[in-house]
Amino acid sequence: MTGGVVRRALLVVVLLLGAGLVAAPAATAAPACPPVTLFAVPGTGETSEAADPGRSIGLLAGLTDPLARRWGDDLAVRYVPYPATLDRPFYFTSEGRGAERLARDADDVAARCPDTTILLLGFSQGGDVVSDVVHRAANGTVDLPADRIAGAIMLGSPRRDPRAPNLLDTPGRGVLGPRPTRELSVYDGRVYEVCAPGDPICATENLDVTVFREGWSSGAHRSYPAVRVGPAGTPLFTVLERAVDAVVARATMSPVAAASG
Repeated sequence: MTGGVVRRALLVVVLLLGAGLVAAPAATAAPACPPVTLFAVPGTGETSEAADPGRSIGLLAGLTDPLARRWGDDLAVRYVPYPATLDRPFYFTSEGRGAERLARDADDVAARCPDTTILLLGFSQGGDVVSDVVHRAANGTVDLPADRIAGAIMLGSPRRDPRAPNLLDTPGRGVLGPRPTRELSVYDGRVYEVCAPGDPICATENLDVTVFREGWSSGAHRSYPAVRVGPAGTPLFTVLERAVDAVVARATMSPVAAASG
C-alpha cells in the first residue's frame, strides 16, 4: 500500500475504533481555551446570520449534541451563523459570508489558544463553506493556518471531488464542480468528504439548475443520520462521534498518559 493509502486506512480505523481510547484528563486548559473546539456549519435553510453560535441547529445537531453532553467543557461546539440561502442573498454570496465567518472565528481561536485542537464540520452548503476554508487555508488566502485544522468533514458538499478521501463509495461529483484536490494534500489525510448514495448535491455529473434548486431538500441529501458505513454497517454519525471522541481523548491526556500512549 502507498503511504497515502495507509494513512487513509489508519484514519478509518481511528474513526471506527477511536472511542476505545482511554485518557487521563488534564486540568490545565483555561475555560476560554478548551482542549478541542468543533466548528459546525449548518446546511441550506438551517441557519441565519442572526443565529446564536452556542445553539445547535439543523441536521448536524444530531451529531454534535451527544458529543457536547459527553465531553462538557473539554469540547466547545460553535455553530457558524451565515445566511445559508439560495436567494436573498444569492448562493455564492451566502456561502462566501459563511466562509469569511468560519475563517475569522477559527483563526481567533487559533491565535488565542495555541494548544486548542480545531475541527471543522459542515453539511450541505455548510460543507461548501468548510471546503472553501480548508482550500483557502491551504493556499494561504485566509489568516487561519492550515496546520491548525486538525480535521475536517464535509457532508453532502456541492463542491465534492470524487478523488477526495470519502468514507463511502459513491460515484459522481458535486453539483457545482470540485475545488482542486491537490490543495488537500497539505492536510495529509485529515480532510474527508462524505457523500450519501443518490445525494443529488454531491453525486451528480453536471451542473443542473433543477438539481441545484431542488436537491437541497431531497430525501437523499438529508439521509446522513441514517447512512451506514463499513462491513459492519455502523451508522455514519456513530463513526463520526467516535472520531471526535478520539480527538478529544487525545487532547485531554495528561503529559504522562500522552507519552506512554
